[in-house]
Amino acid sequence: MEELIDMHTHSNFSDGELDPNLLLYHAKIQDIGTIAITDHDTLEGIKTLRNETDYIKRMGLELYSGIELSAKRDFGRMHILGYGFNVDDKSLNSKMTELRDNSVNAVLAIYDQIRRDYGIRFTYEDIRNLINANHNLGRPDLAKLCIKYGFASSVQEAFDKYLIEAHQKTRQSNKGLQYEECLDLIINSGGIPVLAHPKSLELSNDEFIRLLESMISCGLRGIEVYHSSHTKEEMDYYLDIANRYNLLISGGSDFHGKGVKPDIKLGTGKNGNIRIRSLSLVDELRRKK
Repeated sequence: MEELIDMHTHSNFSDGELDPNLLLYHAKIQDIGTIAITDHDTLEGIKTLRNETDYIKRMGLELYSGIELSAKRDFGRMHILGYGFNVDDKSLNSKMTELRDNSVNAVLAIYDQIRRDYGIRFTYEDIRNLINANHNLGRPDLAKLCIKYGFASSVQEAFDKYLIEAHQKTRQSNKGLQYEECLDLIINSGGIPVLAHPKSLELSNDEFIRLLESMISCGLRGIEVYHSSHTKEEMDYYLDIANRYNLLISGGSDFHGKGVKPDIKLGTGKNGNIRIRSLSLVDELRRKK
């Protein structure tokens, strides 16, 4: 039987828990043969593996460069995955530096919101450590501080009680990318753009189809059919859409680690709802090699 495929994972260079090497080690012992590290809005995690080709080869892993870009929306969440691009592309790297700065400002805005709304305060040292962190900041960083000071008992509780609402209040001021720019960044760096977990768009079927057709006209080439958040019925629906529009099929766990998403396991998702052994996206990436 072929090994598992997981094309959606996160390291500690974005909001995951494991460093890239440890993430690959865990992948191997869990029968994963093909993997992509798709950190949010950063290339730094995948870059650390440049000199690990012998180590990766000895493990028998097939690793692809990946990224997950956040596109700005008034509601719902749009993330666009990129695969097989040139990690040294100048335009892509320049934009990632800009997004790193934006992530600091966005998190500080959310902190200011929860401080005003709920009286939540962290120390000066906590805030300084956030600003100087070696990864792109996100709401999980604030969630962990909420846990540290007893405002929440888990990351999910912190999101539910404070961070989702605060994000809604501050998102209009965020300097996010439009999806057209996300697609251009991936395409112009030689990569394949894929719409991540389309369920998170929170659209009706008709609205989703209209958006998808627009994105295809801008260069979208694939859709994440298999994802930990998708039900069997939703996976069947997105598979039908992918086939109807001749889109590449992708999928992955969206693994972050036990402390961030405790119910999602590397390679098998939520309660074993994904066990991917073949994907047309991976076939296309292999042809590109």
